[in-house]
Amino acid sequence: MVPTLRSIVDPAWLASTVAREYGLEVSGCVLLRSLVNDVYRVDTPAGPRVLKLYRTGYSAAGREVALAAHVGSGVAQGVPLADGSPAGTIEAPEGARAFTLWEWVPGAKPAKPRTDELYHRFGIATAAFHEAASGFEAPSAVDPATLLDDVLASLPDPEDRRLTAALTAEAASRVAGAGLERGICHGDVTLDNVHADGDRLVFFDLDCAAENWLAADLSPVAATPQWPAFLAGYRTVRELPDTAVGALPWLDVLLRIGYLHFHLYAKPAMRGTESLTEGWVDQNLGQLRAAAGWLLPEWET
Repeated sequence: MVPTLRSIVDPAWLASTVAREYGLEVSGCVLLRSLVNDVYRVDTPAGPRVLKLYRTGYSAAGREVALAAHVGSGVAQGVPLADGSPAGTIEAPEGARAFTLWEWVPGAKPAKPRTDELYHRFGIATAAFHEAASGFEAPSAVDPATLLDDVLASLPDPEDRRLTAALTAEAASRVAGAGLERGICHGDVTLDNVHADGDRLVFFDLDCAAENWLAADLSPVAATPQWPAFLAGYRTVRELPDTAVGALPWLDVLLRIGYLHFHLYAKPAMRGTESLTEGWVDQNLGQLRAAAGWLLPEWET
């Protein structure tokens, strides 16, 4: 067999697999998106479901379902297989790939323009997730600082390498010394991973969830104009010390190292080097250059 890095599975074959493994009547299956994981819509007489087919080597599919059940209200829930298992496996050309089935979250991604009132509810929902996820056991998230050498090796500009190395070292030191609370993070807190169903916000896609600094979940939102509304909403549910808010710019530096590693390595492996022209690398480098101007006032350009 020809070695394969990534395969796209026939939706009709997956439809029959879901029918067999979940004991459901399935009338259709269609691929919605393919990137880190492949996501399919599965149609049944009781309504649609979502099938997630994970990349080879991903071993935490069952844990994602277990975390959703632990959190309960406010996140999409997994559907157990007919034998009660949380996840199944298929043998793809590239190796074993886990799959899970999920309820179809009602509503849709919040429409633009996105208001302060929406972000206030978003902050409440994020804090509620952090509270509800407490006590769940999960491995620690990858430390972005451990990805630095790979990132530096792919940056052609010596000045970018020097700036990125200095910022990352300072960020790792500042975050480690900030006394931040740790817990279970969603891992990708953006409105792309939320459906609005009336006044209710429901999270989905927990495959990035891990034990980490809880404030790391807030870093992407902190860069938006609606951050004050989000923060006010978050603080109606749980405490967020000013020291944690002060650490957010440093957490953002580490977040961008993770983003750069993904766009320089993982994404080209999945989508080809053409993905390097989409602008994400330049955007994240631009953010790091801007951050150095005020986080490292002594920085010489």
